[in-house]
Amino acid sequence: MTTARRISLVVLALALAVSLLAAQAQAGVYPSNTCVSDKMKAASKKCQALLIAWSNWDQNQNDVDRDAKLNAAASQFANSWQKADDKAAGKGVDCADTTLSSTDMETLIDTAIKNGTDGIVDQINSGLDLGNVDDGKCGAKLLKAAGKKCAAFLKAESKFVKKLAKPGAADKRDADQTKASEKFSAAWDTGAAGCPTNATKAGIEDEIDGLSKDVVLNTTVSPNVDDAQYTTITPGGGISYEGKTLNPTCSGWQDTDPTYHFFVKRGSTNKLLMYYQGGGACWDYFTCNVGLFDPSVNVAGSDNPNNQTTGFADRTNPLNPFKEWNLVFVPYCTGDVHWGDAEKTYFGGGGGVHIEHRGFVNAKVAEKWAREHFVNPEEVFVTGSSAGAYGATLHGTLLHQVYPASKISVLPDAGNGVITADFQANYFPNWNVQPNIPTYIPGLEVPITELTIPAMVEAVANYYPQTAWGHYTAAFDGGTGGQTGFYNVMLNPGNPLNWFDWWEASCAWNTEMRNQAIATYNAVAPGPDNYRYYIGTGSRHTMFGNDKVYTDTTGGVPTVVDWINSMRARTGWDNVEAENQGLLLPGDPAPSPLEPPFELQGSDTVINCAP
Repeated sequence: MTTARRISLVVLALALAVSLLAAQAQAGVYPSNTCVSDKMKAASKKCQALLIAWSNWDQNQNDVDRDAKLNAAASQFANSWQKADDKAAGKGVDCADTTLSSTDMETLIDTAIKNGTDGIVDQINSGLDLGNVDDGKCGAKLLKAAGKKCAAFLKAESKFVKKLAKPGAADKRDADQTKASEKFSAAWDTGAAGCPTNATKAGIEDEIDGLSKDVVLNTTVSPNVDDAQYTTITPGGGISYEGKTLNPTCSGWQDTDPTYHFFVKRGSTNKLLMYYQGGGACWDYFTCNVGLFDPSVNVAGSDNPNNQTTGFADRTNPLNPFKEWNLVFVPYCTGDVHWGDAEKTYFGGGGGVHIEHRGFVNAKVAEKWAREHFVNPEEVFVTGSSAGAYGATLHGTLLHQVYPASKISVLPDAGNGVITADFQANYFPNWNVQPNIPTYIPGLEVPITELTIPAMVEAVANYYPQTAWGHYTAAFDGGTGGQTGFYNVMLNPGNPLNWFDWWEASCAWNTEMRNQAIATYNAVAPGPDNYRYYIGTGSRHTMFGNDKVYTDTTGGVPTVVDWINSMRARTGWDNVEAENQGLLLPGDPAPSPLEPPFELQGSDTVINCAP
């Protein structure tokens, strides 16, 4: 190993340790995690109490004593469950909505333990003559061993979910559960010697493991969220979160409806997709007065993800890696790329236009809901399109404090951060972004007038080396709402007559985008090597909701879905650049009639940036 490589690995290890410790300090123990931990602990005690009650019954056949113990366990469980809910409610968290009710959880546990011929008790007692003292003793031993394992498994999960940010917490849980399995195996081998039970060690282990998984799933993935379609959440105001009072709102532009909504859906696996919607942006009188952004959330229309059925929004496509995931869809209606927290009135043209730039507030409200309903996902994929790509960049960073034990990937779709120096210095500050930047990350403590997207990605990629970070874009991402379109607006400040000639910025934007992507990769590769870019063919803006993600290989590229799967797997994930980037695909935006750099070459429409 070379000295340079050895130093690089040491730096990486130190960065990982620092990021984990910082995550622990920043995240603390959130009330819903404490509540879920307490409920798992209550389930642990109930499981063991029930199996001990049945263990005693196997030996003495005393129904009265058994029922008294079962009733006592039920009462203690219900009290503990309610106490956990009350404690969370006192801290502004509705933990009752996070988990099954105590009654339903009790039914789940009771059924797993005693259910006719299928429960743990019934399986162990199958083949035993409980009138025979020896059979009663061996049944009691096996039930007691099962109770200890069930309790140990859930207790380990309880400790883990309460200490997600603690370095090594997952390893400690796994080690505790492995130890519990080994003890159960040894106890079973001893107790089952000469015992005529029809149950097998492997079969009972499977039953206990299944019960543990059911308890964990129904306390970390809210069963109270619709799994058939997206549910509209209208959060209201006065929401207490992270020491602040949040009042979500849309822009209020020209008396549009200011009510903010977001959308959620439960999946069938403990994985979470956070999606940040796009919809333009505005930053001065001209851009806001013209309305270069979506000012409100249309619950019945295109803003509702129930109405989206293509690309990764198609939950019926077997190729869709997110089809079974829990989903939080964060709409956008504030003109500030999900980063702002400002009330602005922009003056010009003899009047003023008032805008509530509260995208950061709205996104944090959705984040609060997510962490209280999807408590500890195995995997989190953060993405967003257009303006939402920037939402994914910032909030994907912040979500590490919410989900410190999850495997996280962050992929902005069509938001590469190509902006002008004039915009950054004179207009970006209008959104009041500075207080929302996570300055605990080295490299992000600079003024926002100096903080570029490449610098930000480099900083967060180094700070969170286990996360995969990427960018997707078409090579000449165009249209009035595309990246070249907004770059053209920035190149022509205060001159709306030139804004709609978006194609004029195509070549300059492409050059800067590519330079930024390569520079970011080169900056990150020597360390964690966890950043990649994908530059596809043509001028289409965004990919997430388009079926091209499953089919397009133009220019020798892999399909987007294959690239994303490699990103998630952290293997075979490479930078991608299409060979013929200027070739327009069917449906790609182009000026009509064609204007340079768009031209016909034979039957193809191409973008020709040659001088």
